[in-house]
Amino acid sequence: MNSVVTEPESNSASSEKTPIYYFDASSSRFDYAFEDLKRAFARPKLIWSLIRTGFFTRYHGTVLGGLWVTATTGITISGLAVLYGQIFGANLTEYFPYVAVGIVVWGLISTIINDGASVFLAAAGTFNQSPIPKSLFVVRAIGIAALGFCYKLIVIAAVVLAVGLRPSLGDVALATFGLLLVFWTGFWFALGLGTIGTRFRDIGQLTSAGLTFAFFVTPVFWQASRLGEYQFIVNYNPLAHFLNVVRGPLLGLDGVMTSVIWASGFSALATIFGVVTFGYFARRLCYWS
Repeated sequence: MNSVVTEPESNSASSEKTPIYYFDASSSRFDYAFEDLKRAFARPKLIWSLIRTGFFTRYHGTVLGGLWVTATTGITISGLAVLYGQIFGANLTEYFPYVAVGIVVWGLISTIINDGASVFLAAAGTFNQSPIPKSLFVVRAIGIAALGFCYKLIVIAAVVLAVGLRPSLGDVALATFGLLLVFWTGFWFALGLGTIGTRFRDIGQLTSAGLTFAFFVTPVFWQASRLGEYQFIVNYNPLAHFLNVVRGPLLGLDGVMTSVIWASGFSALATIFGVVTFGYFARRLCYWS
């Protein structure tokens, strides 16, 4: 396991204390990874500081600050809803909230996956020079995505209230469970994908290209029923199910419990993927980066 010990290093030039870092190579790979995770979650103040700095630095010096996320999201949703509402001949009262929740939840999912693919490469300069836990940067990436999502929730709340939707407490609770499932799955998937992406640099590019394709085969702003006989594409698309476990309860859509089962199953697989991959290769991240 990693341990940090500070010892004095005496020489003719200086009597200052120099930190010396010891690495116990006899510990198992999974012990090392577990210790890394434990140390990461044991520092909540540092986690919040990294999240806050990482998010608000992007809007430093602006008038609206983080509300620029809300503004740009509102403009994007309004444009898509009006345009595609006309193309599909949809009722805007029903279509507007469908697009609003879809775009916001898809943005959260795609951000977690894209950032997760390069999370360790982006932080290599930091953890290679200090004994900071590597998994802390995955927590930071998830936290920044969550903070951005909170600003986008303002748009969803405004749209839902504007069209007169009133989800029950049970529906809100189920949607919240779906959202927590997205964050849980995203953390472990990013942990595993980021580990592999550090060794194979093409993973980030492949992930970005894959998400671009996935956007068009996932019912973000169109209904799955429009595919007709090809609706099986959506039925076997895990991203569509993660979308539906959040959007479905709020808008009263069909197939929510089916999506909960699919999303829970994929979440279990993602957790195993993250645990095994990070557990087995966490010690090599410094060499790969």
